[in-house]
Order: sequence, then structure tokens, then C-alpha cells
Amino acid sequence: MQKTSKQTIITINERTYIINAFKGLKGWSYLPRLTKYIFPFVGFIFNQDSTDDDVIATLVSLLSGENAKEVEQLIIEMISDVNVDGSRIDFDTEFTQNYDALLKLVVEVLKLNYQDSFQRLVTASTSE
Repeated sequence: MQKTSKQTIITINERTYIINAFKGLKGWSYLPRLTKYIFPFVGFIFNQDSTDDDVIATLVSLLSGENAKEVEQLIIEMISDVNVDGSRIDFDTEFTQNYDALLKLVVEVLKLNYQDSFQRLVTASTSE
């Protein structure tokens, strides 16, 4: 995996995905829904001992809960700008029988866009 501050290139199941950081307003607009539906999940992103399997299991539980439709829509929106083979993702073709790639991709989108900010906020709040 290659990462710059504004982009991550990751290979999942022999497919290479380019994840671009959200622009300010777009990333900010996701925060209310992220904190409502996915905030408990975000803790896994910061836990260096968590495996991909742990993270994916937690995400799967979110998708089967009472807010499953809202979480599903948020995930679709968040990865809609990810590129593969020079084009935006076509969900129907890219993720047919490839749902583990979808879940891993969501984790990488969250890491790129929110991990550093949340870590700075946690560090700032614990140092006060």
C-alpha cells in the first residue's frame, strides 16, 4: 500500500484501488452520520492490534443492525469516488462475490480521511 497525505493506493484481491482524500466540505458532511452510525467502529481504526478480520467483523455487525440501510448508503457514498482501472467503481461489477474487498476498501477510506484528525483530537483532549 502506498500512501500520501491525499491519496492511498491499495491492492485488494489482485485489484488496485486509488482512494483520494475527500475535499473539506465533503469529508465534513459525512461526520454527523459517521459519528451516529460508525463511531464505535472508528475505535478499531486506531487500535494497532486489530486485524483486518476484526475490523471487518465489526463492520459486518453494523450492516446487520437496525440502521443497516443508513450505513449501507453512507458506505456507497464514501467509496463512490474510488478509482479502479482508471474509472470510478461500478458496484455491480466490482463487488459481485467480492464483498470482502468492499469492506476492506471502506476501512481504507476511513483511515485516509479521518484517522489523522481523530488521533490529533484525542491527543489534544488527553493533554489538557
